[in-house]
Amino acid sequence: MRRLLRVSLTAYAAVLVAPVATLAPAPTRPAFAAGAVLGGALGFGATATLDGPDGVVTLPRVVVGFALPLGWLWPAWHGATSIPSFLFTPWTAGALAVVPWVVAVLVASDWQTRERIDALTERVVFEARDPPKTRRQTRIAAAAVLGIGVVVAVVVFALGDASASMYWLFPTLLPVWIPLLTDSDGNEVAVADGGLRVERQVYGWDTVDDYELTDDALTLTRPKWYRADLSFDREDIDDVAAVTAALDDLLTRN
Repeated sequence: MRRLLRVSLTAYAAVLVAPVATLAPAPTRPAFAAGAVLGGALGFGATATLDGPDGVVTLPRVVVGFALPLGWLWPAWHGATSIPSFLFTPWTAGALAVVPWVVAVLVASDWQTRERIDALTERVVFEARDPPKTRRQTRIAAAAVLGIGVVVAVVVFALGDASASMYWLFPTLLPVWIPLLTDSDGNEVAVADGGLRVERQVYGWDTVDDYELTDDALTLTRPKWYRADLSFDREDIDDVAAVTAALDDLLTRN
């Protein structure tokens, strides 16, 4: 993970810095190449002491990392007289640094997630699907969308539109539709000291207000409007008593 993150950040620095060198009184392409080498060397040196993802995945750094390369679009647009003169400039090339930055953010986020999961002390682990009501609503919605798509395809085909040749897309979408229309195997859930882990996503206890246990579901309520509640099928939980005991203890602490 460290090596991949360093490579991404080095590529980011190389592409980001390269347009600066074209301001020198020299041919554009050699200057751009020299700037890329200089930027890459700076990026490689700056990441030599990188030992974790926290240096990348903070909100201010992520925002600045996106903003810097996109800033090259201003001189590219300002000096453009046509689409080719906008696209084929060192400034537009510098804006492409956003691509390795996206890779770097994804790698750092995955690294951070792995570290957080490895640090968890898990008390109870179980596998559970969404509650029956949620699964039923999902199947109805998926069936409705699929039905509309089929009707549209049939109508287009009947009218003889050339786009009807796209009917072959429906079989390729079966791997997407089948899980929506049928019951999945559920997710692995762990009640841990550091939060509730659902597969590779960790929800801190500071985001959970309480839980509710009904005949059909175990629901962890999250009061903030932008945070969805977490619900699981009660029938899938092997030891409900152990799960609720752990939740009582952890939610009381937090």
